[in-house]
Amino acid sequence: MREFLSELAAVAAAALVYYLVRGAVSVRADEAFQRARDILDLEQSLWLDWEIPIHEATLGSNALIDFANGTYFWGHMPLLIVLAVWLWRSHRDTWRRFRNALLISAAIGMASYFLFPTAPPRLMPELSYIDTLAVRAAPAYQAQEVGLFVNPYAALPSLHVGWALLAGLAVWQTSTHPAMRAFAAAIPLSQAWAVVATANHWTLDAFAGIGVCAAAWMIVTLLNRLSFRMPIQFNRG
Repeated sequence: MREFLSELAAVAAAALVYYLVRGAVSVRADEAFQRARDILDLEQSLWLDWEIPIHEATLGSNALIDFANGTYFWGHMPLLIVLAVWLWRSHRDTWRRFRNALLISAAIGMASYFLFPTAPPRLMPELSYIDTLAVRAAPAYQAQEVGLFVNPYAALPSLHVGWALLAGLAVWQTSTHPAMRAFAAAIPLSQAWAVVATANHWTLDAFAGIGVCAAAWMIVTLLNRLSFRMPIQFNRG
């Protein structure tokens, strides 16, 4: 239990730093909105501007709106906390890989939010986007909008999607059961849909989040293999 509390404290401290830094760089509005427009132009040139069709299809059903809101909120931090406790109790090696990949991707995310502030679609109602969390999930919206920790221009990359990918990889690694593998695949896929459906991210934000977290997972995997193949040698006097 003491080791678990130590691990928990370390991760909580890292999360606090992440959210404080993320919330501290939220004043470059002009740059953030211009970058959002640039991203949309790039998506249109690549035929990746899927936001409006997905968002409008979601707005046509209150059930879909509620499902998207629930996926966006409960499929992020609450799911990560439950998964972390389960991995710690039952799959310690996977927990360490999951934890380290989270920390690496958070560091990359902080750097990107500082260097490339980007406004999300929900802040651009002139393009027909509606903030579905504000409209139909006010308690969840208020829970995630604690002023000190909020950077409304932290859209690129989407770590909602990236961390969902890490969660899926961790679950996939722990079981070969078809139901668990299906659940593992559903975690990032559903979150990727939700962030666009709720107008919280651009399509390219989701792809960027996947890229960042996939790279973090591969870095941790490579370091683990190098550590296994190159044990520390102790000199004897």
